[in-house]
Amino acid sequence: MTKKNEPTLFDDDEHSTQELPTEAAGTSASDAKKISKISRNLYELSVPDTIFAIKQSAACNSLAELRDRLSKDLPQNSAETRVQSARFIIRRFFSDGLNGIARKTWVAYQDGRITLDILRYLYLSNETIAGACVADCLFPIEIGMRIPISLFDRFLASCYAETPLKKTGQRLKANLVKLGFLEASAEHDHFLMPIAAEKTSLLILTHHLFAPNGPRTIELKRLFANPFWKYLGYKSEDDVRTVFREADAAGFLGKYVVADQLEQITTRWGLDEFLSNQPRL
Repeated sequence: MTKKNEPTLFDDDEHSTQELPTEAAGTSASDAKKISKISRNLYELSVPDTIFAIKQSAACNSLAELRDRLSKDLPQNSAETRVQSARFIIRRFFSDGLNGIARKTWVAYQDGRITLDILRYLYLSNETIAGACVADCLFPIEIGMRIPISLFDRFLASCYAETPLKKTGQRLKANLVKLGFLEASAEHDHFLMPIAAEKTSLLILTHHLFAPNGPRTIELKRLFANPFWKYLGYKSEDDVRTVFREADAAGFLGKYVVADQLEQITTRWGLDEFLSNQPRL
């Protein structure tokens, strides 16, 4: 099978989502409602299985080979469940192809914490409802606050034209717990938790989204319009600016410019060169 066809290995996947452009601005709740039928049944996320898949991808030559490895080597007892899990992982985490951002980052850094950040970004980018929940619903809430079940119910009602399945809400909350955004309480409510993302992960995704082919000048206003930094757990634009200033001081950016109403960064490298140099903050 050719590389052109690899991302569509599982077109029959009932849980599949639309593939988003690399530089998409992200998904708001209103956008989610437009395509909610695609995300009606959220799949149960397994972070360990996905990390395993990303590591295995480094030894594969095609998505078909990765699919076969996962269908054989994932830990589920049922062969059918392993196939479904492999299907889900490839659709969500390799939608940009075998040699996409997940594999490239693992090959370059082989760092579990960075890989988890990339996993978090990819899941929320490709799972429409979960991404909108983090960017629109949870982002304004302060860390440590109790989040009642009713808030998720209202959010999901705003996303779906029809009453969402009970399982959708359960899996949404369960998956956000697995990603580190939520902690469940004995009263069945949840608490919003801090995400300790690696600063390097922010730089990797900045290059992935805005400078994939070479150095680029990026207006921060446009960068902030993409919720990728919210998916990493940042709670303010100033926190993101702090990372860029540190990267500029370390020589990992071309320059950081603030003048009048203009605020922009210029990357020093494109994505592949950035990963080749393996800078770390």
